[in-house]
Amino acid sequence: MAPYLFPPRMVTSEELTAAGRSVSASCRLALTLCVTGVLTFPCLSLAAWAAGQDTAAQPETPLETQLPPEEAVEEPAQLSAKQRNEIVAQVRAAVQRVDSPQPRAVAAALGIDLDVKGEEAAPRSSLEQLGDLDGDGVPEMALRWMSGVQPTPGSEPIARPLSAWTLFLLAWDGADWHATFLMDLADPITLQVETLLGRKFREVVALVQVSGGTAPYPVIFEFRDHMASMLWDSRADESRYQAFPRGQVEFRDLNGDGVCEMLVSGRADPGLLLFSKTGKRGFEARAVYTWHGKAYAPGKTEFSVNEDFTLYRFIAALHLHDFRSAYTLVEPRGFLNTREPSLELFRKQVEATWPEFLADNIFEAADSAESAADDYTFTLQQEGKLYVYQPAFSSDPEHLLTGLVRREEK
Repeated sequence: MAPYLFPPRMVTSEELTAAGRSVSASCRLALTLCVTGVLTFPCLSLAAWAAGQDTAAQPETPLETQLPPEEAVEEPAQLSAKQRNEIVAQVRAAVQRVDSPQPRAVAAALGIDLDVKGEEAAPRSSLEQLGDLDGDGVPEMALRWMSGVQPTPGSEPIARPLSAWTLFLLAWDGADWHATFLMDLADPITLQVETLLGRKFREVVALVQVSGGTAPYPVIFEFRDHMASMLWDSRADESRYQAFPRGQVEFRDLNGDGVCEMLVSGRADPGLLLFSKTGKRGFEARAVYTWHGKAYAPGKTEFSVNEDFTLYRFIAALHLHDFRSAYTLVEPRGFLNTREPSLELFRKQVEATWPEFLADNIFEAADSAESAADDYTFTLQQEGKLYVYQPAFSSDPEHLLTGLVRREEK
């Protein structure tokens, strides 16, 4: 996928202060987990394992046949600590029996295919080569392991085992394979290798795709001494990370200090004006995060300037009774239909004509497949009534409101 591009006209979070809304928004090899639908993100290209190697002797009974049968279900099972420990022990025992550095030997020991991606990889376990992370000539691999488990005691009985997914990192130390348990998987992920923190070790980044496959949450693991350990999980309670719908995550060293900033972009989710997750309406956001020793922390957030961005700022300002900020978003003469506009006249017109903007109301952008490109209609459901608003905007880059008409529909 091409790098994410932003319109030339952007507004920073600092510029939104007037509208009354603050936006909350050794090299290490980073394994980034993204939880989203089928979005993929730019990643460091990895050397493929040399083709044409001979397959070493393999265990007679693959692990896949020793575990409960795999069966696909809509929701993965929640593993108990005991169940997880049993799965980890079985996977480690299987790979430790392999005395060859060849990835195909490991795949055969696990009873799964090597480097099967996309639709072919689901719903079975899969083994993906990540590249040679430590320079020993043998690629490290990510194992997505699915096993059948029975529900925990006290749960309702079921006719067949549930599917439980776990993620491992497999690494060769010159004599044996090591399997590091990384995390349970409840959402789809994509993996990428990054050089993030400018130190001796490398990182693996897992992008966990949540919210129906649209919002990526990175999880970063450090790889050293043939093992992986978690550095930062954006999903943690203490994390200040904010994902955007239709999101993308990429890492760049913006200031040349050897440590990558994290760029998070996507569709803004402002709250007071709702946009369809699958529609055309809305405005874009981009946040830059910097590494602070133990976590990525948000810095400046920028927003693309368009008609929907003006609408959101207008609604947000009036929600806070900030008439002065809202007034800066209109073309006074056209909006008030007078040759002598004033802030006081604007305030009185809002209070008399659109008092619902001053209350705790949530508006919704109309966004159907039949909507014209220049249709910025939005609506409000209130006390059994449907209010429909049709705004008009100036043609200049500021997209100021030049008019607002409301009608009631039953």
